[in-house]
Amino acid sequence: MQIERVKFWQLVRGFLAQDLIFIDESGVNLALARLRARAPKGKRAHGKRPSKRGKRVSILGAISLKKVITYSNLIGSVDGLTFEAFISQRLVPKLWKGACVIMDNCGCIPVMQ
Repeated sequence: MQIERVKFWQLVRGFLAQDLIFIDESGVNLALARLRARAPKGKRAHGKRPSKRGKRVSILGAISLKKVITYSNLIGSVDGLTFEAFISQRLVPKLWKGACVIMDNCGCIPVMQ
C-alpha cells in the first residue's frame, strides 16, 4: 500500500494544483433510522421510523480548488453506466487542457476500464 501511495504522488506532483479535479459519489437512504437513542436514566427512548423501504438518493460531484465543476443527483444507486454517463456527458465537456481527474476506488469504475 505504501509503495502505491508513493507511485501516486510521483504521478500527481507533475500537475498544477489548480488543474486537479476530484470526483466522488455519496448517497443516503431516505428511510434511514437511528439504531440508538438517548433518554433520561430509567426512561425508555421513543421515536418514529419509516414503515416502508425508502428511496436511495445519490449525488456525484466534481470539484477543483476554486469551484464545483459539475454535479448530478439521482434517485437510486450509482452503477457503472450512470458513472460513465456522468463522466462523458457532464464532466468531459467542462475539462480544460492540462486538467487531471482524480477519483477514489469506487465499485462502479471497473465498467469504464
